[in-house]
Amino acid sequence: MQLIRDSIDLTEYMEETSVEHAVISASNWVSGVIDHFYKPQEAPKTKLPWVRTYGDFEFRQGEVSLWAGINGHGKSMIVSQVALALCNQHERVCVASLEMPPVRTMARMARQASGAFEPPVNFIRKFSAWTDGKLWLYDHVGSCKPALMAAVIRYAVDKYKITHFVVDNLMKVVAGEDNYNEQKDFVNTLCSIAHDTGVHIHLVLHIKKLKDEGTVPGKFDIKGSGAITDLVDNVFVVWRNKPKEQSLRENGMEKQDEPDAILSLDKQRNGETEGRYALWFDHSSMQYLENRHDHPRQLVVEKLVDAEEVEF
Repeated sequence: MQLIRDSIDLTEYMEETSVEHAVISASNWVSGVIDHFYKPQEAPKTKLPWVRTYGDFEFRQGEVSLWAGINGHGKSMIVSQVALALCNQHERVCVASLEMPPVRTMARMARQASGAFEPPVNFIRKFSAWTDGKLWLYDHVGSCKPALMAAVIRYAVDKYKITHFVVDNLMKVVAGEDNYNEQKDFVNTLCSIAHDTGVHIHLVLHIKKLKDEGTVPGKFDIKGSGAITDLVDNVFVVWRNKPKEQSLRENGMEKQDEPDAILSLDKQRNGETEGRYALWFDHSSMQYLENRHDHPRQLVVEKLVDAEEVEF
C-alpha cells in the first residue's frame, strides 16, 4: 500500500483535459468496433467478488459506478471488499476514504483479506507487502473541494497508472444533501475524467433514510437521481436487512433463509443485465458471502501454516 499525501502539489492537475482531440474521424474506431464483437470472449473480465454475478456484470474502462444506500447499510464495507477483489485481478486501485484515516481503512481491508476478526501479525505484514503496486490510499480525512478531488484523481491516474479510483463519499466533496446542482456538476466532472483517462471511478453516495427501512430502495430513491443516476454508467444499491436483525433481537429467532443484505444492480448502461443479489454478512471478517453456509475466504498473499486459502 502506498499513500498519496495531502501535501502534494496538484496545480497542473486542476484544469480539465483539453478537448482539442475530441473530434476524430469515425473510421479511427474500427479496431474498437471489432473488439466489441469478438474480443470479449477472449479478454479477461474484471469482475465483482461473487460468482453469481459472473456473466451479469463486469467493470469496464472509462465508466463511473455509483454505490448508493442508506447510512449504515454497509456501502463502504462492500466497496472495500470489491476493491480487494480488483487488486486480486491485477488492477491498480486508489481509495479516497474521506470518513476514516488510512490506518483504519487498511485495518478493515486486512480483516476482510484474512477472513478473521484479528488477522495474525505475520498475515498483516504479508498482506501489506502484497498491496504494493496494487493499492494506494489518499491520505486525507474530512471535506474535500470538488476541484481538488478531481485533481487527485487525475494525479493518481497520471503518476501511478490507477485503473480504479474510489471516492467515499459524495457528501464529503459536495456539502449539503440538497445541493443538487453542485452534485450534478461534480458527477459530470467524474464522468469526463473517466472518459478521458480510462479510469473506472467508484462513487459512494448516501440515500436519505426511507420511511420504511424494510423496503429495498431503488435508484429513484437517490436524491437528485434525475441527474446523478442518468450521468453515471452503473448504479448499485446496497440494502441491509434491518427487519431480520430486529426479529433476532426481539424474538431470539433468526430468519435464516433471508439474506443479510441485498446488492441491487439497478443500472448498467453498457450491459444487458440488471437484478438483485442476496448476500450473507460475516461479522468476524466483514465479508459478504454468497450463501448462508459459506465460510469467509482468505486472500492468498503467501502460503501460511494451518490456513485454508482460496482466491477471492
